[in-house]
Amino acid sequence: MHFDDRLGTVLRMRADGPGMRAIQYRQLLDLLGTLPVEAGGEQLDAAYDRLGELAAAIPANQRAAMIREPALRLRAPRLVAALASGEAEVAATALQRAQLSQEQWLDLIPALPPAARPALRLRKDLDPAV
Repeated sequence: MHFDDRLGTVLRMRADGPGMRAIQYRQLLDLLGTLPVEAGGEQLDAAYDRLGELAAAIPANQRAAMIREPALRLRAPRLVAALASGEAEVAATALQRAQLSQEQWLDLIPALPPAARPALRLRKDLDPAV
């Protein structure tokens, strides 16, 4: 049996300065963005809490730039929802980059802040139902 402790490793990392905070934020984006939808637990909740703490310490334009990175995969509705509740630049970037199924989008949209929803109109790759 293989045990994956990447999330725990990132959460144990010290993020004392701006550079380390940015690295930890980017690592959390990567890990949370690819976790299965059914993932849960205290460690996952702690990761989202830490993501919020880091977001408060990292400028929105820097966070949006991380989300725009081509290698980042945003496939977790919970992460997309968390990012969409942030500043307009972060929310719009996350909604433009998210790779969700039609069903996931339809479940997520009612929970999105009204100010974030217009970003979805710019996407030509989404089903008309979305």
